[in-house]
Amino acid sequence: MTRSIDEFGLPEARGVQDLQMPWPTVLILLAGIAIILLAAGGCAAFNPQGAAMQAAPTYYNGQQYSSLSPEQKMQLEDHLSNQSNAAWRTSAQVASGLGRLGQGTGILLWAVRH
Repeated sequence: MTRSIDEFGLPEARGVQDLQMPWPTVLILLAGIAIILLAAGGCAAFNPQGAAMQAAPTYYNGQQYSSLSPEQKMQLEDHLSNQSNAAWRTSAQVASGLGRLGQGTGILLWAVRH
């Protein structure tokens, strides 16, 4: 038995040119993309030497990165990269937990409705 689209009550298909997004939504999406790119660019795991150059005076009582020994430079870069990776893992775990919570809540609400 074949059915026509009208029997399902689906709206008529529209072309891509008919889809419109309100400006506030576009601006929010662009701002979100910019924030993500800036956060990824500032991550110590992507640029450990740059992060170490900025942090060296804090970790080594005012000494500049250029005056550190190669071992000290490597230790500082490793330390900052590990801290950055731990922060990203924590953020990912929180986001994953929130997603699971939302999914579970959605399943429970669906079960209550049906």
